[in-house]
This record gives sequence, structure tokens and C-alpha cells, in this order.
Amino acid sequence: MDLLFVFLLLVLFAGLGYTLYRLYHMRTVATLSLAAGQMAVAAFLVFSYEGGVYHEPFVVFASFIIGVSAPLTFLYMDVAALRKKIKDRFGLSLSRFLYHNDHDEYLKGVERGQYVDHIIRPRMPSLPVDDVMGEIRVERADTSKNIRKQLEAAAKKYDEGDFAGAGAAYQVIEKVFNRSPSLYLNIGNVDYDRHDFDAAAQNYRRGIECLGNKDFENDDMAEKTGMLNYNLGNACFVAKKYARAIEAYKIAADALPQNADALYNLSFCHAMDYAETGDAEKAVEAFAKLVEDVPENLHAWFNYGKCLLKMKSNDQAIECFKKVVSEDVMFYEGWYRLAIAYDESGMVAEAVRAYYASIQLKPDFIDAYNNLGVLLSTVDRHGEALRVLKSAIRIKPGDNELVFNIGMTQYQSGKYEEALGEFLTCSRLRPDDEAVLYMIALIYMHIDKPRESMAYLEKAVQKDPSLRERASNENIFQNFAGRDEYNRLFA
Repeated sequence: MDLLFVFLLLVLFAGLGYTLYRLYHMRTVATLSLAAGQMAVAAFLVFSYEGGVYHEPFVVFASFIIGVSAPLTFLYMDVAALRKKIKDRFGLSLSRFLYHNDHDEYLKGVERGQYVDHIIRPRMPSLPVDDVMGEIRVERADTSKNIRKQLEAAAKKYDEGDFAGAGAAYQVIEKVFNRSPSLYLNIGNVDYDRHDFDAAAQNYRRGIECLGNKDFENDDMAEKTGMLNYNLGNACFVAKKYARAIEAYKIAADALPQNADALYNLSFCHAMDYAETGDAEKAVEAFAKLVEDVPENLHAWFNYGKCLLKMKSNDQAIECFKKVVSEDVMFYEGWYRLAIAYDESGMVAEAVRAYYASIQLKPDFIDAYNNLGVLLSTVDRHGEALRVLKSAIRIKPGDNELVFNIGMTQYQSGKYEEALGEFLTCSRLRPDDEAVLYMIALIYMHIDKPRESMAYLEKAVQKDPSLRERASNENIFQNFAGRDEYNRLFA
């Protein structure tokens, strides 16, 4: 066989492999057209082999264009899109994202640290070495020199992003001198950037305690009080300790009356506290004020939408979440909440699209899979619902809710034997769940095993007596009327 012929076929099939991969993930007309073209050229080469047409320059040229150039063009476009997506979401280049030394910790930082600083105004920065040295009073010059050297090393490590090294350097100084508010501010900032917010709060409090020492009753005291309490408020906020955060922000606002950030964070914290304590009306009012004052804060819009959703103001909630995802298309939870709002408004097609968007952005988002599967099942799209739910169970095997929903979907589609298997699995995971026991009883009736059905129904009724009335209204159970087991339950 001619080597040129083999080479051309390899080129075409290599290009076709990537095109089909792209078609699987991105069903576009251009990709489909290219795949069809590649298969057509490959077929032409095979069927015209005897005639030697593949030696013609235009055939070789066409094979390279369709087999190499076009797929490479798509690959270039896909990589460019991926670069932009990663840059927008994580602020990194593609190479840095792929080869980041501590990938999980970095993603944790994106979801927690940076997320918080987008919700509220950022914490106060660390103080320079001279500020800390001004609070450290030691008699010996060599000791003072060593402390300065250690402080400079800690500051350098911090600037380089070596938070563990900076923390270790500061600990050495703390053992020598532990009465400096500025030192504890800097140590707290190291813990904050390491996302150890409880430790950060503890160090900010130590700094505040140091201010009680009469040695620090000077012109800087109000500023240091404000800075430490402001950062303490941020650390408590991310830990969802809103009451403590509110106290700290109030002190910071009083100490720094010209600082608008403290007042803004205090307002946001009040709104979150209302939301967490279930006072939806006050939360809605507070968030409405926040989005009016700072309309670019998407997280204010997001939480505003969540509160509106709790109050069943679905139309307003939809508008909030639409604004969020239009400004930050990568915010998967924004799509998820938008899907819930659509779902509760009966807008099935829109809800399905939004659920799929959240799953695409976060492929292990089990809650989105669950909600989407249940929604698809309620509109009789059972096959699609099962595919969604089974995709989720592969991600999280043995999840109780997923197994239950798979069983319910199979039951609703009339697949009683398969549904029974799922519910029996569920009963092993949740042996005391009356809903599972009731469904097993119901299915046993459908597959004509009334004795087993009554045994499970009796267990279910023992767990929840209200199920007796529900079962008495089920036609399939009424067919068993007159039997001893039925009379014992429904007498």
C-alpha cells in the first residue's frame, strides 16, 4: 500500500478524532460540517484508491486543509476561549492554572477568600516594619536588630505569597514580644490570607487587647482600634459569625468615621444576619438598599434574590439572578438559584436550561443534578431524568437522595422492578425512612406481591400514622380490602 495514501488517511482520521470530540462537547453547525467533510474525503480516498487519485496535488491539499488546518483552527479557538474563561474566573493564565503547585488550596481561596472580598470591602493591609518596631521596646540594640531582621524576613515571605513562612517568622517574634497591636494585625492578615479565619479573628482580638495597655494611649490608638476591629469583622463575616462581625464593624466605624468601607460592610453584615436568622422582610429591605447604593456588587444582588425567593417573590428573584449571571456567566450558583426561581414559577424550559448551565460550570454540583432530575421527571421526561440522576450517582455513589429520586423516576415511568431495586437499596441506607418503606409497599402491590406489600406498609404506618389515610385512598391498596392484613391496618 502506498505510503502517501496511508499518511493522508492518518492525517484525516487524526483530525476527525478531535472534530468528533469537539462535536460531543459542542454541537455546532461548523463542527458538524467539518466532521461530515472529513468523513467524505476519507471515503473518497478509500473508494478511489485503485485509480491513484490521491496523488493529485489538489487531493493532498484538500486532505491537509480538512484534516489538519481546520481542526487546528478549532483547537486554537477552543484554547483561546479556555484561557479567557480561566482568566475571568481565577485571574490566572492557562499555564499557571494547570501547573499551580497547590491547586486545591488555590481554588479554595477563590471560593472563600476572594469571594468574600467581592461581597464586602477588603480587609485593611498589613503594617510596615517601622510601625511594628515602634511598638517593640527592647533595651539591647542587638536584640532590636534581630527583631527587625526577622520582621523584614516575614514581610518579604508574605509579599512572595509564602504565608506559612511568614507565619513562622512572626511566631518567633511573638515569643520575644507579644504586646504589639501592629504585630497581631500582621499575623492576623497572614492567617486571613491562608483562609484560617478563626485564627485570624483570634489574633485580631489579641491586638485589640494590646491596645488596652496604657503604653499605647497615643494618637494612633483610634486608627489601630479601627483597623483591628475592621479586619476582625471581615474574619467573622466569612465564618458566618454575623453578630460578632456587626459588633466589630460598629467599633471600626466609630473609630474611623471617614472610612466608608466600615459602614458598607456593617450594612451588608446586617442584611446577611437578617437572612440567616429568617427575617426575610428585613433582609429584603436591607439588600434593596445595598443594591441601590452599590449596584455593581453582584453578591448583594445574589443574596437579595435568595431572600426574595424565600418570600415567594419569584419574578423579582428571577430579575436579580439574571443580572448576576449576565455579569458573571461563570457563577454556577447564580445559575442554580435562577433555575430554582424559574422552577418555582413554572417556567420549565428556562429552569432546565439554567440547571444544565450550573452543572456545566460545576460538574460535581449534586444539588443541581437532583433538582434537574426531579423537574424532568415531573414533566414526564423520564429517560432524560434518569440519565441526569445516574450521572450524579456516578459522582457520589450511595447518596440517599439520589437513590430515592432514581427510584421515584423509574416508578413514575412504570419500571417497577428497577424502582424496587433502588428503593430496597435506599431502605438499607435509610432503614427508618417511612417514605422509602411506603414506596416499597406500593411497588410490591404493582408487581402482585400483596403480602410483602402489607408488611412494608405496616412498617411505614408505624413510623408515620398519617400514611394510613394516604394508603386508604390508593386504589391499588383497596384491591386488598377484606384480607386480615388489610383489616388490621385500616380497621
